[in-house]
Amino acid sequence: MNNLALRYSLEFALIIPAAVFAVLPVIDDLKFDSLYALGLSIIFLGAFILTGSYLCVNYFPRVRTLFIPGMLILFLVYVFCVNAALNRKLFCFFNAVMLTGFCPMYATILTGPLELGNESGVFTITSGLVSLGLSVIIGLMFYKTLRVKLPMLLNLNEERISALWDYLFLIPLCASLFMYWITPNYPRVVMTERVRPVGLALYLLIPLMIFILYHVSYFLTAALTESAKLRQENIFLQMESKRYKELKDYMAKTRTLRHDFRQHLLIISQLADSNRLDELRNYLAELSGSAGLSYKGFCMNNAVDAVASYYDSIALSQDSKFEWKLELPSSLPVKESDYCVILGNLLENALRAVKDLPVTERVIKVNASMLSECMTGISIENNFAGNIIFAKNGLPVSQLEGHGIGLASVSNIVERYGGSMSINANNHIFSVGIILYL
Repeated sequence: MNNLALRYSLEFALIIPAAVFAVLPVIDDLKFDSLYALGLSIIFLGAFILTGSYLCVNYFPRVRTLFIPGMLILFLVYVFCVNAALNRKLFCFFNAVMLTGFCPMYATILTGPLELGNESGVFTITSGLVSLGLSVIIGLMFYKTLRVKLPMLLNLNEERISALWDYLFLIPLCASLFMYWITPNYPRVVMTERVRPVGLALYLLIPLMIFILYHVSYFLTAALTESAKLRQENIFLQMESKRYKELKDYMAKTRTLRHDFRQHLLIISQLADSNRLDELRNYLAELSGSAGLSYKGFCMNNAVDAVASYYDSIALSQDSKFEWKLELPSSLPVKESDYCVILGNLLENALRAVKDLPVTERVIKVNASMLSECMTGISIENNFAGNIIFAKNGLPVSQLEGHGIGLASVSNIVERYGGSMSINANNHIFSVGIILYL
């Protein structure tokens, strides 16, 4: 390999740290086994570097010419290999481009004095090695952020944060384009007047600002998540407290009934022995009324039972009706908080949808069960009025004020479990079907 090909290869080799930066936040969401993915990556990236070097040596003297088509190819491969929402993929990809883009820019500033006379616009071997060395430093600096903190932000099911991912990728994209624009083409530009000393100090602020921004975002988001978690737990505690009171009242009533049962048997026996059948019937009718037990169990799982009881009481207060079929074990194979968030949001939306319908149409069918040892399903069906328009993300946008809130949170949880969610609105019947893979 001649010097020119080696210089181009070193410049293209920056896609290796870029690939690492892009994969670290989503390494748990890769479609392939880790070792298999590593083998494919070595083959693909090696072929990409050699092909790019060959094209530049023979056809395109400047690497910048291949920048946009190269990025498009890499992004399509990245999208294919990662199981995540498109907005998250966009952010992680351009974040990797941004972090890697700093390296050749700063290497050009650092090695300016050594490259005087190089007017080809191509990295020398020294510049290429310095650029790769800087990428190692950036990788060490951002490793914990990329491997721990960014995945937490990506998997967060807080609605206010989730909506931001549709636009957040614009920040690393614009930063990448800015660094692409300000990177000098020739060493003589670097050595012009005070460009180099100013650049050495000023450009160093770019990774520091990115690092600080990520950590501030992480701590603010962690605080917001904790607040949302506490709020959610308080809601569940209120539901379970109400359910506990119902159960306590039920047990007190049955205890009183058992205590008085012997006296009731004695009176019944006397009325029957004296053949006073009319009085016996009246007494039994009165006894049946006083012994009526109002406790209603929905399923074996206490948390889900509390949620179902809570929304069932709301339904009764607005003359709506649930048709329950909850066949769940006492211990769920998924986090109870996640399951209850899904169920609670769907039940709340369904109650809002049927609230203003005629009484006979205020029926909500709920079915939740274990489909297998590693799969659980939830389906909810209800009537609705008006029209429902589906947004680009596949979630409905209803014309009814307040309806549909929470479906983004449900979608995030389903996505985190690698599950699926189908939503249909036909003939004024709205249905949601969810499958979670454990």
